[in-house]
Amino acid sequence: MASTRRRFIASLGAISLGGLGLQSPTVLAQGAISDYPNRPIKIIVPLAAGGGGDRTARRIAMMLTDRLGVPVVVENRPGAGGSIGTHAAIKAPADGYTLVMLSSSHTCNAALRELPFDSINDIEPITLFKRESLILIGNHDLPVKNFGDLVQWAKREPGKISYGSSGVGGITHLSMEHLADLAGIKLNHIAYKGTGAALQDTIGGTIKLMLSSVAIVVPVVQENRAIGLAIADDRIPALPDVPNFKEAGVPDFKSDLWHAVAGPKGIPAEIVARLNTELKAILALPQMKADLAQEGSQPVGSSPQQLLEAIRHDIAQWKETIRKANIKAS
Repeated sequence: MASTRRRFIASLGAISLGGLGLQSPTVLAQGAISDYPNRPIKIIVPLAAGGGGDRTARRIAMMLTDRLGVPVVVENRPGAGGSIGTHAAIKAPADGYTLVMLSSSHTCNAALRELPFDSINDIEPITLFKRESLILIGNHDLPVKNFGDLVQWAKREPGKISYGSSGVGGITHLSMEHLADLAGIKLNHIAYKGTGAALQDTIGGTIKLMLSSVAIVVPVVQENRAIGLAIADDRIPALPDVPNFKEAGVPDFKSDLWHAVAGPKGIPAEIVARLNTELKAILALPQMKADLAQEGSQPVGSSPQQLLEAIRHDIAQWKETIRKANIKAS
């Protein structure tokens, strides 16, 4: 009897919706998914225009526009190490029309600072797009010319050798402290407001060392304005004489700059899968491969779950580095 009553009530609901010309929420959601995309898509870049993440986002936007048949635009919202733009993106409707270009800074911020959002549970991962190696350089006044000798020098003079970074808690700061911990040395950190100033002072000799992205540093080393000491990945054709850290005696050093695409939590799985497929197809394009190789980046094209696991891993690693080095948010 109860079962008959439930079927009767359900039929009344269907009749009333149909009579009013309405569809159930499930039917509406399926329609929105099958029709995706039918209006412009926005990619929020939580960093200033002109940087690596911005350039990558604009290349993606241009190619997605061609592939999806709707305009894909980039909006820069820099500030607070990327957390302002990321927060804006994850507050947007989870419909696939607002995306965010995440970078390594996303995990650094999560490890060091109190944020108004959950860096893991408030995002919908789509794909880890690319990785870019970090390289350790030094100025020509260094009394050593390789990483092994640098370690021995640093052990003789703990805390006296200076290195620069783009700011407290940034990827180059945390990576350098991680490297120092693995090598058993203590260095003197000098925080700059951006990579450019730190690089100029490294070249000029005001500071001795810095970690930086390959794309920025390759011309500097090729022109003999700085020494390439070690690279955090395989050797690269542009700098064939610079060993990787495994060859230099620190095989466990793993750190790089990465960029990924995500959105606010709750984007339908079918839309996530569509975007993941399109982004992987973009990575397979010869022009994209050539562009990434030129800047010293490696294409990835991960699954959403692999991106989430990478974020979890990096946050845990940076929390441990911050604890060991007693780093405080500025």
